[in-house]
Amino acid sequence: MIELIRSSHSVTETNLHMQFTPAFRQDVFQDEDTRILVRDYMLAQSRRKGFEISAFGFGDDHLHVFVSKWKNFAPAKLAQLLKGYTSRMMRKLHWDLFRDKLYGDMFWSGGYFARTVGAVNAETVRKYVTESQDYSYAGSELKQRKLLEFAS
Repeated sequence: MIELIRSSHSVTETNLHMQFTPAFRQDVFQDEDTRILVRDYMLAQSRRKGFEISAFGFGDDHLHVFVSKWKNFAPAKLAQLLKGYTSRMMRKLHWDLFRDKLYGDMFWSGGYFARTVGAVNAETVRKYVTESQDYSYAGSELKQRKLLEFAS
């Protein structure tokens, strides 16, 4: 069942797929503690700011985040809130987990990917996260499979 957000002047469904990459595309997410801490800091920030994260998907060198109920934020603001907070907390409290891979004042790379998506159920997200990491070549270009390919 799709959960709609109702307010006095609108009814909306807001789902967003975001992807973040650590600085220098380092494989910091090979470490389970790093994955757990980043996930927990992002969840804490989303609760504080009033939006929801419905799923995470970690590759060794990137993170997929599925955000819902983000109606009051622009994608750029969501990226800033999530990346800024996790970067600050990871560098301040957990530097020893990735000091051999990252340096300076950065945890994340400067950019992000964001795409609005329709109704995404848990099974679609699970299938995407597990199967989309199999990269395929299209001509000479490396292509990652898209979330819509997994929608049931």
